[in-house]
Amino acid sequence: MAIYYEGYVREKMLRTPVTIGPDASFYEARAIIRDKGIRHLPVVNKNNELVGILTDRDIREAAPSDATTLSVHELNYLLGRLKVSAFMTPTEKLITITPETIIEKAVQLLHDHKIGCLPIVEGSRLVGIITETDVLEIFVDVFGLMKEGTRLTIALEDKPGQLYEALEVMKKLSINIISVVSPSFKIDGKRVVAIRIETRNYEDAVKELGEKGYEVLSVNTWPSKT
Repeated sequence: MAIYYEGYVREKMLRTPVTIGPDASFYEARAIIRDKGIRHLPVVNKNNELVGILTDRDIREAAPSDATTLSVHELNYLLGRLKVSAFMTPTEKLITITPETIIEKAVQLLHDHKIGCLPIVEGSRLVGIITETDVLEIFVDVFGLMKEGTRLTIALEDKPGQLYEALEVMKKLSINIISVVSPSFKIDGKRVVAIRIETRNYEDAVKELGEKGYEVLSVNTWPSKT
């Protein structure tokens, strides 16, 4: 059976994230974050409903400073009684998404709100999370960075059909295309397009593009030639 990638969060989210309860102690939370090597720890109640989230930064900020005058025994007693609910970020302050959110929207939310994780919910139930690390892995996949090839960066007149004609060059030369990316900015009124092709033998493509009037701004092989 064929598997299709449609670009929804449900296809890339972590479905069984490590969680903790709101009544757990500071020490329990710190141990989970440290032992599991994670930075974001969703807080859920007994019905798996999201009630908040903890980060490694929250743990650091909840810990007493080196300037404290409390004894070790006093610190252990106080931190042992400090519940997760007292220093987590509650749900009403969280940005959440659903499994049907498109990947681009998740990326925008992470960027705009300067956060490292988005809890994914259905109603109030936690069904997964997606982190900035997950997003980077998605972009590595989308851009085809794990495939050996060449990136041709070209300038196009900002009018319909220009990209199609450039891609026709690759078709004529029987060159597979890995990815095509066009940032929003322009250079001298022209659109910049990065075309990654599945070959390191790019000379014919560059020559053909030049003959058709395309300006090749740069050529980069991947991995770089030594």
